[in-house]
Amino acid sequence: MHLQTVMLLLRAEGLHSCPQVMWTMYRKTVSQIVGADDGLVLFCGVSVGFEKEGVPRLRTGRADLKETVSFIGG
Repeated sequence: MHLQTVMLLLRAEGLHSCPQVMWTMYRKTVSQIVGADDGLVLFCGVSVGFEKEGVPRLRTGRADLKETVSFIGG
């Protein structure tokens, strides 16, 4: 919830953001480079900036909801 709040605040200020959880795979390397204390854990990163209009966007195909989700109960 904290990350969502930060991202919403960024939008309110006219900025765009992109959460990046893949950084957790490199937490030891990142911690060494930034000099983070051993008691800290890298959870995610966030890119922040202004959206560039007119650039190509990668749109991947999505499976239909019926193929991936089962609703159980009423």
